[in-house]
Amino acid sequence: MSRRKTNRRSQHSTGKPAWGWFALGNIVGGFAVFLLLQYGIAGAGKGVGGGKPQMAKPAAEAPSQPRFDFYTLLKENEVSVPPPKVARSARHQGEQGSAQREAGASPQQVYILQAASFREAAEAERLRARLTLANLDVKVESASDSRGTWHRVLVGPFSNRSRMAKARQVLAEHSLMPLVLKRPAK
Repeated sequence: MSRRKTNRRSQHSTGKPAWGWFALGNIVGGFAVFLLLQYGIAGAGKGVGGGKPQMAKPAAEAPSQPRFDFYTLLKENEVSVPPPKVARSARHQGEQGSAQREAGASPQQVYILQAASFREAAEAERLRARLTLANLDVKVESASDSRGTWHRVLVGPFSNRSRMAKARQVLAEHSLMPLVLKRPAK
């Protein structure tokens, strides 16, 4: 048994060490790069000028400071926006504006979140039940198009954005990314 081990060791140790080949490769590669850089850079201009490298002429036109054209381009592309049209009196608009700020949306618009859309009504009802248990106002709406009937799970309506944001957070906890719909109030 010991004969086999010595036999294997003697077979594997007959070559040169790996670090020697690595060092030799690095030396040969470095010398090749050195020659390439010496003759490649110096030899680039020898074919044209008869052996002497030509020096680049300094550009007399080159400005000493950078020039930026976007200032003039921006002025040329400027778009003027007309002022908003005022149809109501300032007093009535002030009262209406404070009510809108409290509500977060115009009184004619409400936000609805579409949690999901399914082809099967049973799947939509399962999700509706799950979201109802999470204390959300959920309904299922069916819609037909050229591809068939779809059952959409809708959460809402919400009159302001803060309540909608809370509902979106609850839907995110249920691994759903809802679609925000803006509809006229009924």
